[in-house]
Amino acid sequence: MQHARMRVQSTGTITEATRLLRFEPVVHLVKGDVVCATAESSRRFEEFAAFGPSGLVSEAESPAKWLANTIEDLAVRARVTDMDVRPIHIEAPVAAMMHPDTPAACEAAAARSRLLPQEICIEVSDASLAQSKRDVTRSIEALRRRGFRLGVIATRSWNTPLDTALRLMLDTVRVDARNLFREDDLMKRVEAAVACGMSVIAERARYRDGYELAEIGVELALRPTSDA
Repeated sequence: MQHARMRVQSTGTITEATRLLRFEPVVHLVKGDVVCATAESSRRFEEFAAFGPSGLVSEAESPAKWLANTIEDLAVRARVTDMDVRPIHIEAPVAAMMHPDTPAACEAAAARSRLLPQEICIEVSDASLAQSKRDVTRSIEALRRRGFRLGVIATRSWNTPLDTALRLMLDTVRVDARNLFREDDLMKRVEAAVACGMSVIAERARYRDGYELAEIGVELALRPTSDA
């Protein structure tokens, strides 16, 4: 996985949404190097849209605007915490991936934040992609044309038919390591993803399984565990 190491130069105020963001490193299981990071928030789009930042009922916010604002928030958070690992992965709600304004809004947000689009990897859940493949794929294509990286999160389900065209548009797939060797269908999808050059990120992988996972092309891990 190629990644740039650039200090974010954006300016901006630290909002409550910014404070809710935290970064989790993605590491190489064998080498131990940090190769990228995920940005995670305790506030999801559905909750924010329903109640607003003050906790009061508010008008529903555009999901495209919400995702764009999140990109700006993570840029500020990266700046104030000196987090210079790239790319940064962020999960997009399905509503944002189905909204026609999302690609342009994200591109504008990256420009305002002085981030290169390729410094951001926008991820969509497998369930969202499987249920609304046509609309979500359209957004994936548009975001890809603007330079963003794209990924799919298949930790809870793996129903999306990763045909060749879709695999060529995706950079990463995230899976649960505990399911890899007991779910043949998931293993086949991972092998196909690796063959197309996608990076596979394993959640809940054990460091001691690093070489075994590397043999099937799974080299990266989020929150890996070590034996006590």
